[in-house]
Order: sequence, then structure tokens, then C-alpha cells
Amino acid sequence: TVFSEKKYGASWFVPAGESFVANLFRDAGADYVFNYLPGTGSKPLAFETVLDEAIHADIWLVKYNLSEEMTYDDLRMEYGPYENFDAFKKRQIYTCNLGKVSYYEESPLHPDYLLKDLIWIFHPELLPADYHPRYYRKMAF
Repeated sequence: TVFSEKKYGASWFVPAGESFVANLFRDAGADYVFNYLPGTGSKPLAFETVLDEAIHADIWLVKYNLSEEMTYDDLRMEYGPYENFDAFKKRQIYTCNLGKVSYYEESPLHPDYLLKDLIWIFHPELLPADYHPRYYRKMAF
């Protein structure tokens, strides 16, 4: 199971169940926690709603824009309740640093690049052992 993004201000914007991202999650073989949400855009949810729905999800995908790689300590300092998610506790967070990769510029034109990264995250046994992801990295400790 997977969920994505993080809280910004009072809301956590998650991809709706019919969105490009939700479809890629399905295509990569993941069970998206918010698959039931109608629409193709993002949906604003309260942190408590996301926590309730995604607390036991296996994997958490986070995009951010920083000069350095984000760590678990950074995420905890940003918002302490993040550490309640199982993906945080089990160190199963994958990050995409938008300051270092061309995610938004490339992924609409090459969804295959993003799909391959997602397959690497969800089912690494399906890719060669020497595969190097283009956008996502396992979050540093």
C-alpha cells in the first residue's frame, strides 16, 4: 500500500483516485490508499484524515525542494506527528528532491521514467539489480 505527499499549511493534498499519479501507482502494482477519492486532480485533506487512512501503509512517497537531501530527522522536525505512520517507523519513505531532478518537466512527456521508478520502489525484483532510479531515492536516515 502507498500514499504520497505531505502536509502544507492546514491541508495535505493527495492525488485523487482517477489522477495521473494514482493510475501510475496502479500500473506499477501498488494499492493506493486514496484510490476511492473521485476526480483527476488533488484533494485537500486534514492531517488527521490522512493519518487515519494511511497510518498502516507500507510506503510513503514525498516530493520536496531543498538544497540538501531530506532525512527522517528533517521530516520529524518539520511536523512531529509524521512519525506515527508505519512507513516512517519502518523506514519505508522514498523522496524526490525537486531541486535536483526534473520531475515536473519530464514526467508528463515520459511517464515511462516515473513508472520505472515506481516499479523499482514497489517491486524491485522486476528490474535489473543495477537499476538506478531517475527521480526517487530511499530517504536517508
